[in-house]
Amino acid sequence: MLKALAGLDKEEAAPVDIEGNIRAEIVQNITAGLMQLAGGNGQGLSTLAQPATSPAASTTAAPAAATNGSAPAGDFMAPWLDTDDCTSCDECIAINPNIFQYNDAKKAFIKDPNAGPYKDLVKAAEKCTAQVIHPGLPADRSEKGIEKLIKRGEKFN
Repeated sequence: MLKALAGLDKEEAAPVDIEGNIRAEIVQNITAGLMQLAGGNGQGLSTLAQPATSPAASTTAAPAAATNGSAPAGDFMAPWLDTDDCTSCDECIAINPNIFQYNDAKKAFIKDPNAGPYKDLVKAAEKCTAQVIHPGLPADRSEKGIEKLIKRGEKFN
């Protein structure tokens, strides 16, 4: 483990766990905020709370920018869904069955986020009874009314 942390263990890069990275960043932000409230500056924790792999560190930049209000045009954050908490209400499937699909346990997951417009992700997040759909931020900002859609989707990310 020490070799991996020091970068001496050069194995193939593992697939990036976007949801895990976002959760780690949220924990880091909460911890830093609590340290500031407790009288510390929270700076020492920022390096401790970083995920150990470099791909994870690079993917946390987009969610951090997204939490500061409206995102600049270059920001992208992949959509995600908390599959374990899905209630199988069929709302997302009814909006776009090309984006959303059920697994064997009849829990929704995002099959292909590019199989429909960003507005379908936002509409699904708004209609989801379990509030488990997070539309992220679109890479393609050419969709009509995209700024309004991003604003609507902010509360779900």
